[in-house]
Amino acid sequence: MPEHDFQPGREMTNEVDAKTARERAKAIAEQRRAERRNRKRKCVVCGVEESDKSPLTAHPEGIGPACKDEVSCQNRRAAASRP
Repeated sequence: MPEHDFQPGREMTNEVDAKTARERAKAIAEQRRAERRNRKRKCVVCGVEESDKSPLTAHPEGIGPACKDEVSCQNRRAAASRP
C-alpha cells in the first residue's frame, strides 16, 4: 500500500491562510482607493491645489490637470518664479 502525504488539518490551514491573505489584500486595496479619492490634485502649470476658488480642468495639451482660469494661473506661475 503506497504511503500518502496526507496530514489531517493541513488543508484547513491553507484555506484559512488563503482567505486571510485575500481579506488583507482587499483591505489594502480599499485603503489605497480611499487615499486616491482624498488626494488633492495640483495644477501642472502653476502647482496650486484644486479648490472651490481654483477649480482644475484638463490641460489643452493633455499633460494633466490645469487651472480653469488661465490668466490667474499664469500670474501665479510668474509670481512663483520671482526671487
